[in-house]
Amino acid sequence: MKAISVEKITSTIDGLGIAKGDNIFIHSSLFTLGNIAGHRVEELPNLLLQCFQTAIGAEGSLFMPAFNYDFPKQRNANLISQKTVLGFWPEWFRQQPNVERSGHPMFSICGLGQDAFEICKSDTPEFHAFGPNSTFDRLVKKNATLVLQGIGLRVATVVVHIESMLQLKYRFNKPFHGDLTLINGENISGDFHHFCFPMNNAYRESYSRLEKALLNSKVMTKLTLGRSFIYAIKMKSLFEFIEKLVQQNPFALLNCTPTALYRYENGQEIAYPL
Repeated sequence: MKAISVEKITSTIDGLGIAKGDNIFIHSSLFTLGNIAGHRVEELPNLLLQCFQTAIGAEGSLFMPAFNYDFPKQRNANLISQKTVLGFWPEWFRQQPNVERSGHPMFSICGLGQDAFEICKSDTPEFHAFGPNSTFDRLVKKNATLVLQGIGLRVATVVVHIESMLQLKYRFNKPFHGDLTLINGENISGDFHHFCFPMNNAYRESYSRLEKALLNSKVMTKLTLGRSFIYAIKMKSLFEFIEKLVQQNPFALLNCTPTALYRYENGQEIAYPL
């Protein structure tokens, strides 16, 4: 496939409706982009960052997931050095100057820009990654734009936050006790929660119908970029769309209708009838 130009990337980002002062949260799959004319592969992270920063301007902020799933086994995490497992670009972004990082050992979020500290609250431990007063909650309240570059809605962890806010009963908060070091060097001990599915995989998420409905309704924008595509949707619009969807069917985001649900009690995942 022919290499794409920086101008094409910039015009595509503009076509998503991203504007000066916006906050954007990016999930990406860089290999789907292909070659950029006149640039080496190793230049791609910084090049894309500059393209998005041009779109949002000095008053905007950019966020990426910095997730790492070792904490349930290790029960210790240092956010100063802990690597993200989500690919080259988020890990590169984590290490850039002035990047903030939210205080959860499994689902931390990195941010750069005017609102980064206000949203990430990197000097404060985050005991619940999803739900009220979480980083995702602040992103939704700021109506950040969710951008999915080369990858579908299945990776959009903000949906888990929306499930939590809507109090959908098929997930449950599960605590993991351990020690956390924030990026300011402060050490915290406590229970850090994940809003979980049962470990036996009795049911799982399935966002394909949601993705199709969002595209058909024009709530989510899809454009071609490189060898693949790029999506954009405002987080408040996503919240409102899901809220209406689960009012019609509370299991609309699952791969099946459960025969039982689960809760976490006394260190165990316990099934109970619908």
